[in-house]
Amino acid sequence: MKYLKGIQASPGIAIAPVYLYDPEEFPVDQRRIDPSDIPVEKARLEEAIRAVSEDFAATRAHVEDILGKEHAQIFDAHLLILQDPMLLELTYPHIEKYNAEYAFWTTFQNLRRQFEAFQDDYLRERGADLLGIAKRVLAKLGNWEKVGLDRLPDKAIVVARDLMPDDMAHLQPDRVLGLVTEVGGSTSHAIILARGLEIPAVVSVANALSDARTGDIAIVDGRRGDFILNPDDKTLAQYRGLAERLRKRKAGLVDSRDLPAQTEDGVQVALQANVELPSEVHSAMDYGAEGVGLYRTEYLYLASDILPDEASQVTAYSQMARRIAPRPLVIRTLDLGGDKMSHVLNTQTEMNPFLGLRSIRLTLRHRDLFKVQLRAILKASAVGNVKLMLPLISGIDELREALAVLDDVREELTREGVPFDPQCPVGVMIEVPSAALIADQLAQEVDFFSIGTNDLIQYTLAVDRGNDLVSYLFEPFHPAVLRLIKCVVDAAHAENIPVTVCGEIAGDPHSGLLLVGMGVDKLSMTPSALPEVKRAIRNTSFKQLQALGEDVLNMQEIADIRVRVNATLSDDDDEMFIGGESGETTLQMRLSLF
Repeated sequence: MKYLKGIQASPGIAIAPVYLYDPEEFPVDQRRIDPSDIPVEKARLEEAIRAVSEDFAATRAHVEDILGKEHAQIFDAHLLILQDPMLLELTYPHIEKYNAEYAFWTTFQNLRRQFEAFQDDYLRERGADLLGIAKRVLAKLGNWEKVGLDRLPDKAIVVARDLMPDDMAHLQPDRVLGLVTEVGGSTSHAIILARGLEIPAVVSVANALSDARTGDIAIVDGRRGDFILNPDDKTLAQYRGLAERLRKRKAGLVDSRDLPAQTEDGVQVALQANVELPSEVHSAMDYGAEGVGLYRTEYLYLASDILPDEASQVTAYSQMARRIAPRPLVIRTLDLGGDKMSHVLNTQTEMNPFLGLRSIRLTLRHRDLFKVQLRAILKASAVGNVKLMLPLISGIDELREALAVLDDVREELTREGVPFDPQCPVGVMIEVPSAALIADQLAQEVDFFSIGTNDLIQYTLAVDRGNDLVSYLFEPFHPAVLRLIKCVVDAAHAENIPVTVCGEIAGDPHSGLLLVGMGVDKLSMTPSALPEVKRAIRNTSFKQLQALGEDVLNMQEIADIRVRVNATLSDDDDEMFIGGESGETTLQMRLSLF
């Protein structure tokens, strides 16, 4: 038995065999061939290259239809490489001895070394394009497909170095029982999605890949940050008992889903859900969500090798709107960086993508992409209580530019006679300090605010929230963060517009109570967090929470703020943890998530 320690990321207990996941690995068959097989191997290679060329050409045509010729040109280089006769000429000599797969792989390796030797950064980075081309050709030759999280052979705990959003977009929740990564933070996109899917997860586990083997029995304790390999019978029995107690507690909390989230002195707080996958909507309703406060639309873009067209987006948004009507559905426009969209957009590698072409900046740069999504959202507003939200707004000029594009789309739909809600509310996400500091100006332009605390904390404190080396600095109770939140709340209420917090801290009962005490009107969170937060609200008074909010805003030390917040709500979960020498309370462990 071996204990590995990491950072709590998604609560819960998982007990299952390990599956080591490395999306960069793929098989290259190597075998010597007889001279009589040379023509056959050459023909196989030629057919594979032809088929991949047709795939790229089809993708290029689709992108051109949606975004125009400029953005489709990224595929021209791929096609030129594949159609260059020299590619075959360089590979044929290797086929004199080896099968087509190994011969082509040898040629690719030689070409990649040449690219890596270039002094020019741009040319060196084209080596990544070569890798993508090579994988496509090898896949055709070997008739194999990349094994992703949608193709696990059986139920398992997935262990990986890191997980990207596109990995999670293909995940099968019924087979991925737990997640463990060697790097990353608890607020990465992939881990946020794991919480939404109620998959226990632990991140920043050193040596997880080297210590674990596929098939090992393991335990993921997402509440303590433990990854236990090959547990003994006693530990296994203890954790199975704990998992059952957690299940019963959860069932008891869910039974109260129809009760209002109302304080003891009668103040009601709207509790909504953050969702990304369609399956999460059912979970949100089961947990008693009063609507969807954040629908992350990135899944639609990451789950495919091509951009989703208008029709597919209308279908997705309309189905969700109908499912939760008359409750509200807040749809956030695309919030991805150019690095995540490089497979379909002609974007360059950025030194710091978090400060680069991402979110609203990306969509304003690619207007056709933006308009397609805005049209789909407005069309969906005809069938449900839809609200539109613009992410990562940093200034009034940027907001007005986005609103002007929205006005153009409204006019287009009106001319076409397409039904939509002309009064569809429009809001902005407050995620950067500049937006918080001019919240009074922004509030005059929109219908609501939603504070994205994950990014607000990151940008305020200059901490990469996915970097485990500095994750200890990612602190929601930092006085600067709390003052910015209060600034936004006061500015919104001065213009009579509501404020939601949809960052991960909204889903913790203690920090959620603090937000309510600071005047936040709505909390939107991972669906499974709703019952615990509701329970906390119903066990306190609003007068008590207001006093909490006033007190912490006058404090200077983070430790003092934690003590004050912790004292607001008694916690009775200590018995839900097994053994260990740590003196941490459940509350301390839960807060360390953030």
